[in-house]
Amino acid sequence: MTGDFTLFTDFPCFYTEGGSILASKFDAMQIIIVNGNPDGQNEAFEEYLMEYQNKFSAAGHNVRIIMLRDMKLGFCMGCFNCWHTTPGICSIDDDIKHIHQAVINADLVVWSSPLVKGFFTSLLKKVQERMIPLLHPYVELVNGEIHHRRRYGHYPGYGVIVEKEADSDSEEMRIMRKIQERYALNFRSELNFFLTTETPVSEAIRETIRSIRANGALRLKCEPMAEPALTLYTCSLN
Repeated sequence: MTGDFTLFTDFPCFYTEGGSILASKFDAMQIIIVNGNPDGQNEAFEEYLMEYQNKFSAAGHNVRIIMLRDMKLGFCMGCFNCWHTTPGICSIDDDIKHIHQAVINADLVVWSSPLVKGFFTSLLKKVQERMIPLLHPYVELVNGEIHHRRRYGHYPGYGVIVEKEADSDSEEMRIMRKIQERYALNFRSELNFFLTTETPVSEAIRETIRSIRANGALRLKCEPMAEPALTLYTCSLN
């Protein structure tokens, strides 16, 4: 860690910058890092996420990396059974159910991927597209826009860590950030931070904590859920 940044392990949610305390103590967070890197040979990206995980874990937080390339994951078929036949449960029998459970019980989800042609890898993109069971089919107005209602009472914070391509420019990153802001809104969350692996890990942690604090989500309360249950919400499309 650098000289003016300290994350105290005895008080996991105090940190300092230039000697000033910027945040007070809060409970340990449940953090899920969704790793959409399909290439295990990309050691620099893997090591960055591991260091990010380890520093938060050392501070008393519960951090888990979900390695998508090691999971059985199909593409969304657009059947919408998760909305009208088995509410909240995807009809494809694969590992997405474990991701749904982890995401909806987290305080923060960090979507992470190397960029490919200016966007997430197809591996991460297909998982994001399969988050719709976590939303309700009915819609409502949100700041003058139509968005799907929440299915659950708690939704995690939303963060992004990407690895730039060799020719990534500022306009490309601006577009990517805007897309993620819109996705977070559709997911009934809010983009807390958008970082690249060019950001030192200590600064990434500092920005993560600062952004969560600024959004009033130092601790997001939720009740653990064993498996998605049909009784949480039922719907009828008459």
